[in-house]
Amino acid sequence: MSETNKNPNPFDPESLRITKNMDANAGVRKIMVQLPVQKPNKQSFFRLHKSADYQIQMAILELKDERETYAVLPDVAYAIEGETRIVNLRLGVTQQGTNFLWPVPVPVTEGRDNSWNMTARIAAEHAEKSWVRMTSNMGAGCYDIKLAPEGMPEPEWPTETFGELIQIGFGNGKLISSLDHPVIKRLMGH
Repeated sequence: MSETNKNPNPFDPESLRITKNMDANAGVRKIMVQLPVQKPNKQSFFRLHKSADYQIQMAILELKDERETYAVLPDVAYAIEGETRIVNLRLGVTQQGTNFLWPVPVPVTEGRDNSWNMTARIAAEHAEKSWVRMTSNMGAGCYDIKLAPEGMPEPEWPTETFGELIQIGFGNGKLISSLDHPVIKRLMGH
């Protein structure tokens, strides 16, 4: 027997080949427990789900100082008009695979729309088809929209329903369903 047969070459492809499934995560399903409700990060390319099943026009209440966003049921939104705003809530994903819910501003029905909201909607339209990055242009008073180079892979979307995703995003007391909600009481001075 020759010396080479006693000590096989460790770099020979047959020495490195794995024949059994050794992936410890094979068949494991990830459970989403948190889902940020926010505008896309200025440093990330993102996509938006294009299906109408993954978007809804709804009322939200934003507490700027706390950086918290609440979903507001329609009856409550009518009762506290001026505190809420109507948005088109959309499911998004970053290039890194992080899902988020983006409250995209809807066109105003009275008065004049601003360029920040208009350019955000344009970015949302592009993000249905392409990877997009949206950055603030303070000088122009709007968002700059950058398209990623061609060839980026299609996004992987969560398997949860949109209702389940909304529940994850607005869980832990972030659904305002009555005027007795602590946030409403605080806003009303109680």
